[in-house]
Amino acid sequence: MPMPLATISIGILLVLQGLGFYFASDAGSWTPAIPAIPGAIFVLLGFLSLIAPPLRKHLMHLVMLLALLAAIAALMRGLPALGADPAPADKIAELTSEGALTDAQATAKLASIHWAKVWDQLLMGGLCLLLLGMGIGSFMQARRSGATGKADQP
Repeated sequence: MPMPLATISIGILLVLQGLGFYFASDAGSWTPAIPAIPGAIFVLLGFLSLIAPPLRKHLMHLVMLLALLAAIAALMRGLPALGADPAPADKIAELTSEGALTDAQATAKLASIHWAKVWDQLLMGGLCLLLLGMGIGSFMQARRSGATGKADQP
């Protein structure tokens, strides 16, 4: 698959992920929509590289830099959260202090929010790493073929 199309595809997946987690969450925050930001940038850069072939190489290098930074940011948040306590006692006490929730309900609510955040971050990191790997493979293939100046190459 050509890199501009791969970039657009991964970008669309990230936008859908961001919107899906945003509308599925009841946290009242825009944080679950964060994957949509790099996703929209990837879609834009992918389309730009399709309509401006002379800039494709530079745009794809920019995509790789952004994919690396987004992957690092997402995985730095997601991986440590795998071992974190999803329902710390102070947050349970805060939720149960109003009397609307029992300890079990508060624990379940906190755990579901925690794991949604973890999966959101890990999925974003994984998609960005996939794009990064595809880009590195494409760059290596272009280098081997000696056709880095062709319009159909990254």
